[in-house]
Amino acid sequence: MFELIGEALLHLCSPGTILMIVLGMLVGIIFGAIPGLTGTLGILLFLPFTRSMDITNAVIFLSAIFCGGEFGGSVSAILLGTPGTNSAVCTMMEGYPLAKRGHARKALLMALAASTFGGLLSALSLLFLAPTLAKYTLEFGAPEYFAIAVFGLSIIASVSGKSLIKGVFAGCVGVVLSLVGMDTVTGMFRFTFGSISLYNGLTLVALLTGLFALPNIVEKVGELVGKKNQAKTAGEVKEEEVVLDKSDTLTLGEFFRYKWVLLRSSLIGIIIGIIPGIGTGVASFISYDTAKKSSKHPEEYGNGSLEGIAAVESSNNGVTAASLIPLLTLGLPGSPSAAVLIGAFTMQGLAVGPMLFKNYGVVIYTIMLGIIVANIVMFVEGKLLSGWMAKITKIPNDIMVPILVVICSAGAISINNSGFDLMVFIFAGIIGYLLTLLDVPLVPIVIGFVLGQTMDSNLRKGLTMTGGDWVQFVTRPITLVILLITVAVLLYGCLKGIRVKRKGRREIGG
Repeated sequence: MFELIGEALLHLCSPGTILMIVLGMLVGIIFGAIPGLTGTLGILLFLPFTRSMDITNAVIFLSAIFCGGEFGGSVSAILLGTPGTNSAVCTMMEGYPLAKRGHARKALLMALAASTFGGLLSALSLLFLAPTLAKYTLEFGAPEYFAIAVFGLSIIASVSGKSLIKGVFAGCVGVVLSLVGMDTVTGMFRFTFGSISLYNGLTLVALLTGLFALPNIVEKVGELVGKKNQAKTAGEVKEEEVVLDKSDTLTLGEFFRYKWVLLRSSLIGIIIGIIPGIGTGVASFISYDTAKKSSKHPEEYGNGSLEGIAAVESSNNGVTAASLIPLLTLGLPGSPSAAVLIGAFTMQGLAVGPMLFKNYGVVIYTIMLGIIVANIVMFVEGKLLSGWMAKITKIPNDIMVPILVVICSAGAISINNSGFDLMVFIFAGIIGYLLTLLDVPLVPIVIGFVLGQTMDSNLRKGLTMTGGDWVQFVTRPITLVILLITVAVLLYGCLKGIRVKRKGRREIGG
């Protein structure tokens, strides 16, 4: 392990790698800070352009965007009262009141320091936990990987929002889309409808970009056309309210006053990050609620509490690196960002999972150490950009929309230089927009698409190993445990949905 870390440090000291970290963090902060954009969208847009990069630089660049986007979401939450990400909602509840009282810079610095603290602990957990877990998963065979893929699909229950049925439907759509093209086992073509362009299946980047980016662009076009004057008026009002005072700084004493809150919230974020399918939003609400209940000054919450900001931002970034643990060890994409990072590995011809540590140990350790450096760079860049952050949040849609359209279109066709991929991008965007209007979650489609082929191929291999005996899939100890956990997760999701419906009926009846 220490030999690999030594080699990884030599790779990490490369000027090109450091440049990728700096650029990725800058992109992440900007995308997170602009309302309506997210770090995930930033990863999607820049993913195609990492194809020509070294795999280490590509993943570190995209991971830096992911980390920077989580902090960036707090910028608009504090300065504009508009959370840049769903995980920054609680930050807005405490940061915006502080900003209106003239302490916007102090709130931003607390968010930055807490994000760095949580991010560093999360990166250290990735460095020490992922290799250990990977050693155990090296013993897995095809039946175990099939069970893991099935468990990954059960994550849909926790990311389906209000309707489990809609989430399952979206997941099934993703699985069907993953089966398009030539069957790697039999050589037969599936769902190609005679089109040569579909023989190799659908391009992951074109599909992801269309599903997530185009609906976002359409929404921004609607704002630009229908609410331009109203947005200008609202922007002028908020610009007068928020002032960044250079003398309004955060002292070390103020930061360390909340050391136990920071530690506890970071650990909450790490634990939630390791569990696929939960994400930063849940971590932020749990940490905020825990901090408020245990606070010596709960009356400050809702009126501008630095403690509340510390709890939320440390937990958000506690999720980031920790969420890569199931990705790198089991190949489970528990979030859209993780699914996109799978795309980065796929473009380089690598399959995520425990074999990464065996075959590409130096690369993986370089990536993990790079995330540690990325969090340090985030603190430096955040300090340097603190005076410019108010301007970043006010980039107008009439500038942003054309840029997004060009980047998305170029990214969709860059992988195969194919006009067909542009059609996939547009079609996926239309479907994504329609599903959004119907309140159908899009994340299950990504999970189904990524895990569908894994489940299909390992089922075939497992049946070949067992001579067609299905019983072996439930009698192997590890497989049985994973499948039992899957059943428990599904039952929990169903019961949760039933409780939500009953609660809604009572509220209507009351």
